[in-house]
Amino acid sequence: MPRSERSSIAEPIDVSSAHGGPTGSPYTLVCDELDKRFGATHAVRGVSLTLGRGRTLALMGENGAGKSTLMAMLAGELKPGSGSVAVDGRVAVVHQELSLFPLLTVAENLGLGREPRLFPGGPVNNRRLRADGRAALDRIGVALDVDTVVERLSPAEQQLVEIARAVALDPALLILDEPTSSLEPSQVDLLFTATERLKAQGTSVIFVSHRLEEVFRFADEIAVMRSGALVGAGPAADYTRESLVASMVGRELEQLYPERSADRPEAEPVLRFEQVSGHGVREVSFAIRPGQIVGIAGLEGHGQHVVAELAAGVRKPRAGRLVLDGSTRANGGFKSPREAIAAGVAFVPPDRRTSGLMLPLSIAENLTVAAAHRLHPTRLLDNGNEKRAIQPVVERLRLRFAELEQRVGELSGGNQQKVLFGRWLLVRDLRLLVLDDPTRGVDVGARAEIYGVLRELADRGVGVLLVSTDMLELIGLADEIHVMYEGAVRGSVPGHSATEEEIMTLAAGAA
Repeated sequence: MPRSERSSIAEPIDVSSAHGGPTGSPYTLVCDELDKRFGATHAVRGVSLTLGRGRTLALMGENGAGKSTLMAMLAGELKPGSGSVAVDGRVAVVHQELSLFPLLTVAENLGLGREPRLFPGGPVNNRRLRADGRAALDRIGVALDVDTVVERLSPAEQQLVEIARAVALDPALLILDEPTSSLEPSQVDLLFTATERLKAQGTSVIFVSHRLEEVFRFADEIAVMRSGALVGAGPAADYTRESLVASMVGRELEQLYPERSADRPEAEPVLRFEQVSGHGVREVSFAIRPGQIVGIAGLEGHGQHVVAELAAGVRKPRAGRLVLDGSTRANGGFKSPREAIAAGVAFVPPDRRTSGLMLPLSIAENLTVAAAHRLHPTRLLDNGNEKRAIQPVVERLRLRFAELEQRVGELSGGNQQKVLFGRWLLVRDLRLLVLDDPTRGVDVGARAEIYGVLRELADRGVGVLLVSTDMLELIGLADEIHVMYEGAVRGSVPGHSATEEEIMTLAAGAA
């Protein structure tokens, strides 16, 4: 199977030249009975779609529903097994995983492959390259120094550079795959304004997002896929949040966020931050008690991700100390993630592909790596014991795959995230689960399953540290939310009564 999240932006492709485009028609895109198989897997089943000029279509569906395969065929990256695609013009795609070259500047990344020359075959015209880069950023309303090396940008700024790079290609069809997953609200506003400008110029947009409030804001039309087939399509105004979710998952979701547990008796905190500083954070203090979900909020770049890494042993504090189960860690913190894991602290990082999963290994190997010592006590492989342990986790998370021996890199993004999350459900001595944007790129059905398991872990007495860019997720799950500004905790609010406005006020630096 192809990767569901490609790591490169598609160069502009005139798909109509290969498929007989609908030039002169009111449609930018016409696809008819598109079908694609990968061995026994029927990824896309007879999908037919049209998209009018200057319109935005939200392509919805659970992870593994066939969206990525369909988008790859629309962009000309993947040949259909049968059916046809016609696009009147060029296609540009921004995939969810970033594809920038970290050691090049913003201008160099924006002009890559299209560098202006002082004369044909001559050296790059750097003045023109920088001017073109500024013009590309201006088109989406982003103010960045084009001479900045990309590795110095925040993830959100890098995402905006990706989008500007695609827009600079002047595509007739722009496909945006989870473009807002790392953006803060003001940056989502910029993207919305930019897409409205593009639509006014006749560009059509396909928008993929699992944040339903953004779908209803961006989309003129909605198309829903399930199990590779198109199960619904029509004007966005014809859908409600509830009907859209039901169409995506094939069932009613009674409740996205599980009920909060009753208040627990006061207990010794699982983990305490005591005046912790370093790596861009300063004098951070808070505690996580057994069974408590503590949320960390803040605008991008204000230190919340560093807090997660400190708690998980990825970084060591330069001042202050971490106290686990009443015992101060040597040198103030964990020496390494290995030491944190040995102490019962697990970490789900935000980038599953580079720092979470071992993509060439199987689903089973990725699920059991943290519990291998328990599942194989004699150090000899016990496949029967392994499968018996894995099966409840697979069923609880509704993991979709062909076989447990399948490479985890072949799964959709949401199913990869489930594997990463499910790994820690097999660890019996878990004391603290640290989550950094755990549902980025995960569909609403999978979110409900993950949220339910989180609450079950908390009810078992596991402490949870939840760092998230999704404020509704924090409000729906956390018992207490600490909001960061310029590396420090600006204020704290109880989760059950918190509002988006209250969190944003603190995140913006207000008292």
